[in-house]
Amino acid sequence: MYQKMYYTLFNAITTALDQLERGVVPAAILTLKTAQMDAEDLFLDDGEELTETENKDGYP
Repeated sequence: MYQKMYYTLFNAITTALDQLERGVVPAAILTLKTAQMDAEDLFLDDGEELTETENKDGYP
């Protein structure tokens, strides 16, 4: 999970830096906000899968 989150954020930061260098600030902001939400979704989805697995095994 963390590797996928890392690549998601790293690629977005690289893209945003390129956008900032070209002066396209609104696009850079959108790129970063989208990456932030995508990384959060990856984190939360992994937590839900862990909880479901724990419940199937009889653990809280």
